[in-house]
Amino acid sequence: MKKNKITSLEYSTITFFLVNSFLMNVGFNTLTSKSKTDSILDILLGGILILAFSFLVSNFQKKEKDSIITIIDKKMPLFIKIMINVLLIIIIGYASIYTLTNTTNFIHYYILKEVSSIIIMITLILTVTYITYKGIATIGKTSEMFFYVYFLIFIVSAIGLIKYMDLSNLKPLFTTNIKSHMTTSSNYFLSCIIPLFLLLGISPSQVEWENKNKHLPYLFTLLSILFTFITLILIISILGIKLANIYKFPDIIIYKKISFLNLLERIEVILAFNNLLNSIFFLIMGTYFLKEVLFQIGKKKKEHIILALIDIIFLLVGNFLVTNITFYLFLSLLFLWILISLVITYYLHKYILPS
Repeated sequence: MKKNKITSLEYSTITFFLVNSFLMNVGFNTLTSKSKTDSILDILLGGILILAFSFLVSNFQKKEKDSIITIIDKKMPLFIKIMINVLLIIIIGYASIYTLTNTTNFIHYYILKEVSSIIIMITLILTVTYITYKGIATIGKTSEMFFYVYFLIFIVSAIGLIKYMDLSNLKPLFTTNIKSHMTTSSNYFLSCIIPLFLLLGISPSQVEWENKNKHLPYLFTLLSILFTFITLILIISILGIKLANIYKFPDIIIYKKISFLNLLERIEVILAFNNLLNSIFFLIMGTYFLKEVLFQIGKKKKEHIILALIDIIFLLVGNFLVTNITFYLFLSLLFLWILISLVITYYLHKYILPS
């Protein structure tokens, strides 16, 4: 494989982690508190929309010659280009800081209570920056390697939890009104809009699409949805819907039940590593996207200077900005409308109003 290129498998594993960022950024509690046990069905409804959006993103990658960043720079009128770039920086910057804050709090509360939050945040930022600086090839290889780790941890945790399941806790189903179903499935779908869009920051020329693996992005998106579906069934069947609604991360609570011959204590800390992988790859791709946008705006300024600037902003803003799920989902909805407008403008400019 040539330098600065990734395989379709690596691209697909990145897609998997980005879809899975739902677990840290929105979480099961947001779904179950609205639709109760019916949230299991809403995972499937929202998953259909996510698959459709993933199809559009992958199709765009395969058909276009440039990344969305380059297309905006080359094809859009100056005013629209400036407006879009500013919006992209604000929305993706906020989403990345939101994820950074959530991940820092998660590590501090569940894993490293004795370590200062600022130290955890700095460590995360430096780790993400290092991987981003090494380029898209390193990001792809890291993603593929950690996917196998993620898969193993998921299988081990699922096997360890089966004996605690009580399927009667999944009843009753079909008790929620249509409005709640629409809200819950939409929240799941919206949680994946910004993450999947980050894939468009990768230039299509950097992805080696092998014919036999051309459907892999959809399969890995489906796998992420399936894992989420299975995990939610485990949560509700083990805790019951009332307890599932109490905890922000109910998956960590059920992991505490797992023990392997009493040889390992706090096994949930090991299993929680999967949650970290989901958010770390969101941060990596968010940083990569912002770097590429600023690189384009700055007329190819030195990459390490741009990354240092992003790091400083993340660190300063991350310690003072108050973030919440509601605003994150609102931004995701706004971003969806911006994306639709962007696509319409692009094709109008390309086919109907050529310069």
